[in-house]
Amino acid sequence: MKIHITSQIESDIPELWEIEKSVMVKGTTPHVVTENGYEQFKKDVMTQNMLVARNEDGIVLGSLVYHSPGLAPSRQKQWLFGISVAKQAQGQGVGRQLIEHLIELGKQNSIGKIALRVMATNTNALHFYQHLGFEQEAYFKREFWEDNQWLDDYQLAYYLD
Repeated sequence: MKIHITSQIESDIPELWEIEKSVMVKGTTPHVVTENGYEQFKKDVMTQNMLVARNEDGIVLGSLVYHSPGLAPSRQKQWLFGISVAKQAQGQGVGRQLIEHLIELGKQNSIGKIALRVMATNTNALHFYQHLGFEQEAYFKREFWEDNQWLDDYQLAYYLD
């Protein structure tokens, strides 16, 4: 499948919303998008640095949001990111291509580290990132309280220099 990576446009928002609603669910993320509603999601999408993956017909297959972890100058050489891939597109290289595009963009912008957090319950994602060369940086025991139980979290990083 041929995949095109671009920035987000306003007409992507309904497709991005449907993807987020279906894949960013309790147990895989502490940030369930539906908790804040569609209008907040729409506002957030248009103010973020985002990469969008589309197939040859222009259908949105996934997205990747990235940002510096803080405003201090000492935090501007690293990015944190979050990624979502439509269920029907998972396992077809969409996530890999989004991350490879981000790494290339990071190199062009002299970024030294790209990191993300993954809940310990999301074992498929953990294996996927490790396969791409991400290393475990931190393990946060009992980081989230959800459905009357504690959930652990990992921070993984990819070093560009």
